[in-house]
Amino acid sequence: MIRTSDFVTREDLTDFQIESFDWLIDHGLQEVIDDKLSLDIEIDNYSLELGKIRVGIPQVNESGQGAESRMPFECRLRNLTYSAPLLLEFIENGEPVEVEVGHLPVMLRSKICLLNGMSDRELIEAGEDPEDRGGYFIINGTERSLIIVEDLAPNRILTTNETITGKDITIAKVFSVRQGFRSRVTVEKRESTGSGTLFVTFPGIPNRISLTILMKALGLSTNDIIDVFDDEEKPEIMLNLELKDLSQAEAFEYLGKRAGAGHAKQYQATRANQVVNNFLLPHLGNTEKDWKRKAIYLGVMSKKVLELDSGKRKLDDKDHYSNKRLRMSGDLMQELVRVSFNKIARDIKYQLEKQNARHRMVNIKTAVRSNNLTESISYALATGNWTGGRSGVSQVLDRTNHLSAVAHRRRVSSLLSRSHPHFEARDLHATQWGRLCPNETPEGQNCGLVKNLAIGARISADEDEKPLEKYITEYGVE
Repeated sequence: MIRTSDFVTREDLTDFQIESFDWLIDHGLQEVIDDKLSLDIEIDNYSLELGKIRVGIPQVNESGQGAESRMPFECRLRNLTYSAPLLLEFIENGEPVEVEVGHLPVMLRSKICLLNGMSDRELIEAGEDPEDRGGYFIINGTERSLIIVEDLAPNRILTTNETITGKDITIAKVFSVRQGFRSRVTVEKRESTGSGTLFVTFPGIPNRISLTILMKALGLSTNDIIDVFDDEEKPEIMLNLELKDLSQAEAFEYLGKRAGAGHAKQYQATRANQVVNNFLLPHLGNTEKDWKRKAIYLGVMSKKVLELDSGKRKLDDKDHYSNKRLRMSGDLMQELVRVSFNKIARDIKYQLEKQNARHRMVNIKTAVRSNNLTESISYALATGNWTGGRSGVSQVLDRTNHLSAVAHRRRVSSLLSRSHPHFEARDLHATQWGRLCPNETPEGQNCGLVKNLAIGARISADEDEKPLEKYITEYGVE
């Protein structure tokens, strides 16, 4: 028989936050650097590439005293930020140079924390409570916890019915996520018009575009498009193809006119390439060789729309917890570091080119202004104002008592607007049983949008699907 106390004694209640931050240290930071790889510096006979990034020992920079290690207890007392230097290897003209690019706030009890591995007696001597399991940051002397963010599962097709301007429209949508960028792509079925019944909407193209024209522009022939669909769906696709029958070159030119409206003709093709690579289903890739995969994926989305429209398929429940994902400290911090690093990458490029323009020696060590990254990350953690215009992601840790501090680190917040009714999103869903506590939610406008993990809830980590894809491909699965 399992008792409530078994969950508390067998497994720590805030371990998942620390494990997520450890993932950031081991893999997440390097992913941000690998996405960039090199900086395009416009200086003759000069190249700059990015290598490995590592996190140093937690230390505090004090004016006139240099950088020294400080225990969390001292940071609380003296209003300091408990952080560690980020050391990035730049390869300047083939020579490796390690430069400090900023400071990263350190989560208490994580693998790089000074308290990690200490015994109870050592913790007491260091001014810490042995019962405090960490999982929070110290920013300017204030303990701040990152709230778990509940979001819709990325890269998953959801079908739904929506009413737009008084008309019921069947829609399949996917939130395509790549390297922190989120693109909403939808395929919708409308009443028959002069340009067809199936349309695609995605960023970079004003208004919707015909599905079959877009699939042709992506490289599929008429026969390839028809082969994607079943016999019962083919008449609908034939109707769309016949209403505006274009060749691949004409379809791509049409796409260019839509993407680069108002620009010179020679720029329109370039703009169409940029839009398709970066904004249309970016999780499938961002090169021209991925275009056919994107066209087939759009075909799968439109099949689901037609199945829902004909009654063969039921609506997807977006409130079902299998369609939700929880974003924890490592994921949230990686998003923040990515945005902050892109800013300092632009600043490094500007500083190096300025050095060259003034005929000074071009040197990466003097071009890096580490305060920019440090201040950007610390500001977000200190105020809770995150990337993407979100607020309240970081909050002052509730220290009313030990249980309130534990509960605060297990809090789950939805991104939905507090002022909007969102009745279904606020309702208790059957799939939340054992995962979320049905009682612990605030009254008022936050009701149902701010929740707490149930005591028996366990959060599983996201796994890389590539090894599995390789394995099933070897067995002939297509």
